Amino acid sequence: MPVVAGIDSGAGFTKAVLVAQSNSGDPVVLGQGQARTGTNLDESAGAALRQALEACGLGRSAVDYVATTGFGRYSIVLRDIQITEITSGARGAWRLFPRSGCVLDIGSQSTRAIALGDGGKVRAFKTNDKCAAGSGMFIQRAAKYLEIPVERVGECSLRASSPQPISSVCAVLAESEIINHVSAGASVENILRGIHESLADRALALLKRVGLQGELTLIGGVARQQGMVEALRGRLDIKINVPEDCEYVCALGAALLGHIRLAKKQAAAMNT
Repeated sequence: MPVVAGIDSGAGFTKAVLVAQSNSGDPVVLGQGQARTGTNLDESAGAALRQALEACGLGRSAVDYVATTGFGRYSIVLRDIQITEITSGARGAWRLFPRSGCVLDIGSQSTRAIALGDGGKVRAFKTNDKCAAGSGMFIQRAAKYLEIPVERVGECSLRASSPQPISSVCAVLAESEIINHVSAGASVENILRGIHESLADRALALLKRVGLQGELTLIGGVARQQGMVEALRGRLDIKINVPEDCEYVCALGAALLGHIRLAKKQAAAMNT
């Protein structure tokens, strides 16, 4: 029963998922862990992997193969294979929700819309412009300015009565809008909901460009913010799936694809 580690080296956090192949052939998640991504990406990956191993009582020697994904995937020395976060996110989301037609991945660094084909393969994808105003990092910066923990942003957004629009596509100008809203006496709740609705509008534009169809699966850390989920539901007349461990989906997908690669490698070795 081989064990494969999927490691997602993200801009905010590095996540690790351990997946084993059961006797029936179905993948089983053994453990998962995460660590804040620091300047040493290899150390962050090692810390996340150790946490995942400790969660299921295994040692490093139990891992047969390591598949990395995320922006720092090339910097992780212990990898056996690297896979793009587009491909990993698509496979992980499809594994959890086989009816998914599209995946929306909102992370710290970027927002990605992915259209799925058969078997969770990527049919098309689009990524937001390289600006914090279109990603989860903008929420973190806004939360810091508004003096509210990021963990409370989602619930506060739900209590909004009059969302304040954030129209700028530039993070610097968007922050100026937030300052203006504060100066005008707008509540934190209304400002946060305005931020979520701004992100939802930009995400919807990306989804339309890849061809929105079927169910939508929302992944990435921002998916934990209920205000963001509700902002999307207010714009889309389709089912939106939110995985319980939404931030681990790319790591899961990398592990699943790692199993496929390992099986091919072992088969090739037996035939030589």
